[in-house]
Amino acid sequence: MKSDLVRRETAGVELFLLMLMFLLVLEPLTLPVANAQALTWTPVTSPVRNTLDSVYCASASDCWAVGLFPGRIIQWNSASWDALQPLPSSIGSAGLFSVFCVSAYDCWAVGGLGTIIQFNGAAWTTVTSPTYEGLLSVFCVSTSDCWAVGYDGTIIQWTGSSWKTVTSPTNNTLQSVYCIGAGDCWAVGGVGTIIQFGGSAWTSVTSPTSNTLHSAFCVSASDCWAVGFNGTILHYSPEY
Repeated sequence: MKSDLVRRETAGVELFLLMLMFLLVLEPLTLPVANAQALTWTPVTSPVRNTLDSVYCASASDCWAVGLFPGRIIQWNSASWDALQPLPSSIGSAGLFSVFCVSAYDCWAVGGLGTIIQFNGAAWTTVTSPTYEGLLSVFCVSTSDCWAVGYDGTIIQWTGSSWKTVTSPTNNTLQSVYCIGAGDCWAVGGVGTIIQFGGSAWTSVTSPTSNTLHSAFCVSASDCWAVGFNGTILHYSPEY
């Protein structure tokens, strides 16, 4: 009797293991999602005809876009894009090239002739700029740590109370700046220029191209991308 019970239990375990192995080798089934909608790009009505150069969203219902001559600022309110009026007087005929938001209550936009404006949650206001060079890109690590770069290798930093000029290792135009953290930033630009901030100073980094680089983005400190003229794509990653 006891031996029969043992044999039955053993057979049951073997059957369970066999079924488990069978399930593991089966390819996962793809089940249809109810009411699934295809994701597509669609045109959205714009309140301006000016060229728009940069867009950034603080949330799904709060986005900003800026553009060219004369400088334009438009905002997405979750239903439509609206043109901001009146514009800060400092913009004048200068274009705006880049916008970045730390939060819905702290955004920056930069542009021609060293133009810098800030949004405090209620209005955009002019902020004193230490340069007259055109600023092409702005990026913030925090409310007290932002960078902007532009023509002739210009680099300026927001320290929480003012923008200050920072020594640049290049005279080439810088098109884009991106930071992984407070002590790890990259900027790219004309003639394949690549420079890096390591926490104390910006230094030049050997570039494998002489094509102008227009944008940089980092997934992590060891995984960055830069793209530019003539289809140029560069990848910063560990060598294997």
